[in-house]
Amino acid sequence: MGINLFGAAGNACAAVNPHIIASIRFSTGSTENPDGSPNLTYSTASVEVEVQAVSSEDLKQVENINQQADMRSVYVFGAMNALNRPLQIGGDILTFCGSDWLVTQQLEEWGDGEWTKVLVTRQITTS
Repeated sequence: MGINLFGAAGNACAAVNPHIIASIRFSTGSTENPDGSPNLTYSTASVEVEVQAVSSEDLKQVENINQQADMRSVYVFGAMNALNRPLQIGGDILTFCGSDWLVTQQLEEWGDGEWTKVLVTRQITTS
C-alpha cells in the first residue's frame, strides 16, 4: 500500500483552503435523439475537492485556451477527463458554489487515477 499523497497534502492545505463537496457528472457518452442531435449521458457522484485560483504556470500550460473565461484549478480524489473526441471520453462536469464547471484540461494525474488536478471553466449558474 502506497502513501496517500493527496490526503497528506490536502489535509495540510485544508487549514487555509478548506475542501468542499462537489457534485460530479462523469460523461458516459451519448445517445441520438430522433432529430439526430446528441443526448449527453452522465453518471453522478459526490466528491471532496480543493478549489484554487489558476496559477500562472497553469495558464502557461493552457495558453491556447481562451483566458477570458472564469477558470479554476481543482484537485479531485480520483480521475476526471476533459473532452477527448478521438477516445470518446470526457466532458466531465463539477458543480460547486452554485455553478457548473466543465473540465477543460487535465493538468496532472497521480497514480492510477489516485488524484487529478484539472482546469475547469464556469458554464452556467444553477439555482
